Amino acid sequence: MYRDKVKTVNPLVKNFQNPFQKRQQPWVVFAISIFTVLLLSGVVSVNASSAGEIWVANMKGANVQIIDSDSNQVVKTIATGAGAHNVTFSPDGKLAYIANLGTNSITIIDAVSKEKLADVVTDTKAHDVAVSPDGKTAVACNVGAGNITFIDVASKKATHTMATGKKAITAVFSHDGNTLYVVNAGAANISLVDVETKKVTQTRQGAKGAMAIKPTRDWNQFWLTAPADDKLLLLNSRTGALEASIDVPGEPHGLVHSPDGKTVYVGQRKLGQIAMIDTASRKITKTTALGQRPDMIDISSDGKTLYVAIRDENKLAVVSAADLSLTMKVDTDGETHGVAYRD
Repeated sequence: MYRDKVKTVNPLVKNFQNPFQKRQQPWVVFAISIFTVLLLSGVVSVNASSAGEIWVANMKGANVQIIDSDSNQVVKTIATGAGAHNVTFSPDGKLAYIANLGTNSITIIDAVSKEKLADVVTDTKAHDVAVSPDGKTAVACNVGAGNITFIDVASKKATHTMATGKKAITAVFSHDGNTLYVVNAGAANISLVDVETKKVTQTRQGAKGAMAIKPTRDWNQFWLTAPADDKLLLLNSRTGALEASIDVPGEPHGLVHSPDGKTVYVGQRKLGQIAMIDTASRKITKTTALGQRPDMIDISSDGKTLYVAIRDENKLAVVSAADLSLTMKVDTDGETHGVAYRD
């Protein structure tokens, strides 16, 4: 984490009363001394801070800002490229990938040290990044070119670019990493790409203007936004068949599942609000107004807090996941779009 973990000595140790007041046992004194040294040296940590980080990409700011989840304060700003759009973490949380629409590139950042490692040129309007389950491959979706670019993470170099469909906008790897599902928002379809051969093996139904695709916990289904039709689609991940269609007015955009999979949260950009959807009944159970043009959304790992980019206000909304009540808004830096949470 970016915040230094403060190591505090347990008061029970600090104020230790020797139970053998009259006859001190040498082994007791020795054990206490060793434990105290370990505490002070940081080898043993007691009551360490558990704050998380919210990474926010700012298009006009051309940067990513890191916000501490305890204080809700910006603690670091890192320059990326013009049109910094979406944020993706590696599976282990050690690398961050920022897609830059304006510079047709991907910025790779060491998420631990907060140092920029590379800017990888991809193709026109790099919009989003997907990372393989083993963390070895990143794929940029280039919405302006209708193609995707494979990036070798070890060398931080682009290795292959291939066409998928009009407005290739976002993608997700299968749980085994063998297949990449690419959402082509302009073509209203989904390309299945064999990761080894770099060939499109199948084209399935998608949605016009689709922005987000999220698998269920068991990987049996995909949730897909269909903003042009004001719907969320539930697709069978094995066959691509449409299993359900949920009415979500106001241009559904950003989408995230709760950690337990029981709830989906989706931004309604034209209505300036977010909606809570029960995944069992597939119905909206609550909505809350947040501001002008709520965009991407992420959720804390404990499932208690939502973080929503309010694009036209240059703010990040901090929202209770339980009842969608607004906790506060944090000032950000110029057309905020991408949001990602990291422990």
